[in-house]
Amino acid sequence: MSIRFRIVLSSAFALLGIVSCLAYADTVRTEADKVRADALERFGGEIAQLVVAEQTLEVGDVISERNVRVRDWVADLAPAEAVVSLDEVVGREVSVPVSKGVPLTKLNFRDASTLMEVPSGHVAVSVPVTDKLGISRGVTRGARVSAYEVPDSAPRLIATDIEVLSELGTQTSMSQQLTIAVLPDDVSAVLGASASGELRLVIPADDVEVPEEESVAAPEEIVPNKGEEQQ
Repeated sequence: MSIRFRIVLSSAFALLGIVSCLAYADTVRTEADKVRADALERFGGEIAQLVVAEQTLEVGDVISERNVRVRDWVADLAPAEAVVSLDEVVGREVSVPVSKGVPLTKLNFRDASTLMEVPSGHVAVSVPVTDKLGISRGVTRGARVSAYEVPDSAPRLIATDIEVLSELGTQTSMSQQLTIAVLPDDVSAVLGASASGELRLVIPADDVEVPEEESVAAPEEIVPNKGEEQQ
């Protein structure tokens, strides 16, 4: 048996294996769809087509034709504001998680800014997310953080009573913003540190006592030393 014949024979077997796998996958999907259709028919009711998650979708995941699919659903059991077309959601980011096999709704894409409730006595501030910000992208809403200004010299604590109002999710984005609730007196310091790229956020544990903010003020009066008085 020549080498050329062996190569051709091996390629033929490989191609046959691929075709067999594709045919098997198509058969399994067809049988699954048939079983689902039979169950829907037995249950009764009108059938609607909804966009359903093919896998669990987390906050920040981008919808594509790989992770969702249009499937038949009993209309009476469809959730409110269910998505019925892929064109409505493909390319959009999830803001509320959805489990595998669950229909997507408009709730899964609501603007996070509409969910914010600024605590009393605070101001909502948005700061750009960078690798230097020092906070995990898995931080959740309601987390308490402290802010430091980190110049070339020693770091300086500038704000403590800060609450996270928005979630970052798992996707990275150059334009992503983190919204936090800051006391009015600390807004200027936090925004200034953010603008200069010197802002760092830390998450202290509940049993950690964070020191009071350090203030940098100009001296009220300059008193000359004795040598200067004599001159």
